[in-house]
Amino acid sequence: MNRPLLALCDTDEIYISRLDEYLRENLKLSFDIVSFTAVEILREFMKHTQIALLVISENAYAALKLKAPEGSISNILVLDEEIRGVCEDEQSYGFSNIEHTSKYQAAGDVVGNIIDFCVKKSEDFVGINVKNVSSCGKVLGFYSPISKCGQTSLALKVGEELSEKGKTVFLSFERYSTLPKVLGLKEDGDISDLLYYAEGDSNKFCLYLEKVKNEKGSLDVISPVRTAMQLKEIDSNNLKHLLDLLMTDAGYEYVILDLTDYPDGFFDILRLCHVVYTVTKAGSTDAYRVDMYEDTLRENGYEDVVAMTRKVNMMDVKDTAGLTRMARELINEREI
Repeated sequence: MNRPLLALCDTDEIYISRLDEYLRENLKLSFDIVSFTAVEILREFMKHTQIALLVISENAYAALKLKAPEGSISNILVLDEEIRGVCEDEQSYGFSNIEHTSKYQAAGDVVGNIIDFCVKKSEDFVGINVKNVSSCGKVLGFYSPISKCGQTSLALKVGEELSEKGKTVFLSFERYSTLPKVLGLKEDGDISDLLYYAEGDSNKFCLYLEKVKNEKGSLDVISPVRTAMQLKEIDSNNLKHLLDLLMTDAGYEYVILDLTDYPDGFFDILRLCHVVYTVTKAGSTDAYRVDMYEDTLRENGYEDVVAMTRKVNMMDVKDTAGLTRMARELINEREI
């Protein structure tokens, strides 16, 4: 097997079968997965095969410790039958890294524990990727000089619709955003953390991505930065690097940029997009703002950004059904 190996072991055949099925469907990291219901068979398997991570029930782990092949495995996550929080094992019994978590928690939480384990021991999982990687992706930008125009709602809806077609991630650039509260996003990191990981060690990027991202239906969402100071640390160069990793290493087919506020090198960021959607309104003042914005692009040599811009009039959008209809029209007209 060329990919890192994740082994599961429990004498409860029904439990291990269901866990195996769930992980194959929901754990996005590029593990090959094998399952065992007999400790003796696992022990023999370990003599000849390197296991990157073993997820094993408490009873099976107790049996394995009695006679484990030396140096056969470094990382073990024990599923305890007794209730306790995630903790490290005080005695390693010849194994390097051992942690415990509850066997009876939701399967989604087991996925989270596996991701957390891999991030903490990332040196043992260098180069791990995500499944079904595609090397071709599209960046869709949303920006309007008009405030409170419905831009974020439209960007989210387009992202939701595209996520039904292919792997999609939504990035919001808004300081002091209410998006985490509205969407109920977790607080395990935001875009600034993801940029840090991308610049630090891209071989471990996909591990950190799985920890930071939120899943809203089939759409992945990265929390926005919290302050203007954090936003200033983002520029077109490090964002381009992040987009490259998201589309190549992580395999996203669509990346949505909601540019409510704009980082350094904003016009160059717009140039990274395949299309830029600009929300307009019917009022003369709003039209003047859009015209002034486009004139500024032209004066600074960004005629190509003006050419790729699609203006969207949101005046007739009064409800969710109308927003969905508009999002689908935008997607279909350019065959995105």
